[in-house]
Amino acid sequence: MTAAGLCRGLDTLFAVPPEHRLDDVDRVTARQVLGCDDHTLSELLDRGLPASGDAGEERFDSRDLFNLALYSGTGSTVPEQAFAYSLRWMRASTEELLVPRASRFALSVACAADACGPQPTSVLALPRPERYGGAVHDLTVEPAGGTVGPGDDTVTRTASRLAVTATVHTRGELAELRSPELRAIAAEFAAMDLRWVKLPEALSDDVDLVTTRGVASCDSASRYLAGLCERAGFAAVTRIGWVVGMLDLVHAWVEVEDDDGATKVIDPVFALFSATVRDANPLLRDPAVALRTNRLIPTGLSTGGTVAAHRCAGGPTAARVTTKILPAPTRPQEGS
Repeated sequence: MTAAGLCRGLDTLFAVPPEHRLDDVDRVTARQVLGCDDHTLSELLDRGLPASGDAGEERFDSRDLFNLALYSGTGSTVPEQAFAYSLRWMRASTEELLVPRASRFALSVACAADACGPQPTSVLALPRPERYGGAVHDLTVEPAGGTVGPGDDTVTRTASRLAVTATVHTRGELAELRSPELRAIAAEFAAMDLRWVKLPEALSDDVDLVTTRGVASCDSASRYLAGLCERAGFAAVTRIGWVVGMLDLVHAWVEVEDDDGATKVIDPVFALFSATVRDANPLLRDPAVALRTNRLIPTGLSTGGTVAAHRCAGGPTAARVTTKILPAPTRPQEGS
């Protein structure tokens, strides 16, 4: 069953283009990701799974393997199991998706080199749940120095490592989309039947892939949907941030001004994800409503922004980014 599912998945795989490939995985790791034996992996290679290197020593792009496994339908691959676990919250009741919640937030960035170069600079985006009626408490920046204002979107330090911790209070909102045009746009997007895929950073904003290949990242889906809203005459922007319970995924969604003057959240990728979750809350795919869950932690940045970056030796360098968002010990009080 695993072999048949992987072969079917290969037929619809959007392979990373050659100019963006990073063959960072060997055969042993590939088998682990795909949950298959060596014979099946060889069969996938014969059927066209992209790889480099000599026979028996092939190397693969980890994003190809992830996307192939995720849509294989076997239920036994690492990506499928990880997504099933991290998306289980989509089965929650509407009340559970709206109730105030508290999370302990920790984000850090460090130089990935063995020895950080001269003149290091590290940058992190800050959680800004107050955009959606939430709050930040006990915000700590290490190393200390400088002042973080309520309107700051990022924090910067002259250091090889930078960390931000805070208690983040969030709350959800369920609002009707008043505009028939907005509801039609949301329905049109849902009908496109797109696949969310892991993409190289250089392609993550490419909205052309949405229309020509039927695949999207959070960024490209949000850019595409915001473009539809803008062309219809609505003020719309994209927003990036995090999702409680979604590992370290940096998410993106759309803020749009409805006919009643209120800014509402439309989350195109949550709609795509929820279609894959058995017994998911139907409101996640309802084009008549804007459901902003209590799991969204926004930044002040739009798509194209970076939540973590490091520079040293006169230029940008590879960085190690760690994100942890865990339930806080106590539940937030109403009005916090």
